[in-house]
Amino acid sequence: MDAQTWVTRQQDGLLDVALDNMPHGLCMFSADKKLILCNFSYAHMYKLRGDLTVAGTPLSAILDYRASLGNGPLHAATYFDVVGLAAQKGGRASQDITLQDGRVVRITHSSMEDGRYVATHEDITESIRNAEALVRHKDTLEATVALRTKEVEEQARELERLLAQERNINELQRQFVALASHEFRTPLAIIDGAAQRLLRTKGEISLQFVRDKAEQIRSSVLRIVDLMESILAASRMDNGTIQIRHERFPLRAMIESCCHRQSTITKSHRILSDIDSLPEYIEADKFALEQVFSNLLSNAAKYAPNQPDIHVSGWQVGDAVKIVVRDNGVGIDAEDVPKIFQRYFRARTSTGIPGTGLGLYLVKQIVDLHSGSIEIESKKGKGTSLIITLPISLKASPPSTDRTNVA
Repeated sequence: MDAQTWVTRQQDGLLDVALDNMPHGLCMFSADKKLILCNFSYAHMYKLRGDLTVAGTPLSAILDYRASLGNGPLHAATYFDVVGLAAQKGGRASQDITLQDGRVVRITHSSMEDGRYVATHEDITESIRNAEALVRHKDTLEATVALRTKEVEEQARELERLLAQERNINELQRQFVALASHEFRTPLAIIDGAAQRLLRTKGEISLQFVRDKAEQIRSSVLRIVDLMESILAASRMDNGTIQIRHERFPLRAMIESCCHRQSTITKSHRILSDIDSLPEYIEADKFALEQVFSNLLSNAAKYAPNQPDIHVSGWQVGDAVKIVVRDNGVGIDAEDVPKIFQRYFRARTSTGIPGTGLGLYLVKQIVDLHSGSIEIESKKGKGTSLIITLPISLKASPPSTDRTNVA
């Protein structure tokens, strides 16, 4: 063996070692698609038998064997598209092939002038999965960011709403303090004026004069007491300390007592009652309901200064009672009706009429605590009707139907 031959054999051996240590599969086929050579990675990638890795093995035999093992190309019809693509590109092209076992192999085809070709087979399954996972992660991250952004925007809107509500409440409270101060000053001024008149009077004082001044003082004191009760009740309601104590008591007698009390305060009005159809007794908080009806009767007189008749009617509907207090006074604008039970709210038609905006708010809260309901029917200049529905007993609940027109 001469030196040149020995060198050539050494080089061929080194080339074989290099090919077998390539991480990717490599194969060479003749123009008639017969194997010329392949490396270890190619045979291992497709689990080829030893007899299928020898020179002269038809490519068809290799593909048939791979199909029997389940690692052949998933779409056999497009498997050789890379050959045509290589011809278009000047002899070299790549395509990703999906195998029957789910792997993805990137085949890089390099054509030679005599028709032979070399192909490398690179398993890119993991890369594709990582890329898909990265895309999924990116989509998930984008969705998460979008969701968090939406949540932050919603929280910002809710915060702005709460701030606006807080500003509105603060403004209402400011107005209420100013209004309440005025409301207290008025009866106190009347009391002071009546007392001064009594002190300045010289000589004998007629019984009628004393009685008139005493009635002015008593009426003003009652007004102050009502104001204090409204403010304290609203405070207890806000703090959650108000308690409803159910007891069996005579409903009709309680309503008649409220009507009589109001008649002694506002002698300019007549209270016409029709409550014989009410049951004699119900289970409720007597003191709380006295506040309700005293407030409604006081409002009816206050907001109907030139209409002396106040109507109180009541009847039973199933396991509940309906009680209506109606006046023919100034009424309420249609736009104000939905807000009439809000704390501190006063309708536009109440301008110039004393009030704190707490009365109907407290009435509704008390009725709600009794599992009842309150409705209002009113038109500007046509008077107002307040309709209260209450269960007769703790076990009963007021009906949601029966919309009898009481206006």
